[in-house]
Amino acid sequence: MGPATAGPVDPTCLADELGAALVQLSMVLRRAILPPQISLTQASTLLILRDCGPQRVTRLAEAAQVTQPTMSALVIGMERLGWVRRDAQRSDRRAVAVCLTERGGNVLRELEEARTRALLADLETLPASDLSALLAALPALRAIIAHEQQNKAVAW
Repeated sequence: MGPATAGPVDPTCLADELGAALVQLSMVLRRAILPPQISLTQASTLLILRDCGPQRVTRLAEAAQVTQPTMSALVIGMERLGWVRRDAQRSDRRAVAVCLTERGGNVLRELEEARTRALLADLETLPASDLSALLAALPALRAIIAHEQQNKAVAW
């Protein structure tokens, strides 16, 4: 697509280019911040627990888009690492919720700090006009995220 022009925006072309750029950025950041011993699904699960609070394994599996047996194995591994714990739910003592531990929260903070360092190093190479363009794009990107999250919530 190239630099922005004064002509009309082709939504399909924009969607293609934006999608490709976001996938590439995601892959580059993943390689830059995730140490080999932490999987993307583990990191995603920790984020879900931090942002949504304690969850049942089945709900975590849905949110992480993995099978329930895969999530069960993942939780067992993260329990062994001390990143999560299982607690009986107050409303139903038979139900168990997975909770983020302090150690798991520390892992997330380290990943977020690594992400910030990686992005900061990249941002420092850009001219002020590109930084301004990225800043101006943030509300639109957040609106896309909110729209996608709303659509996913309706589907569940």
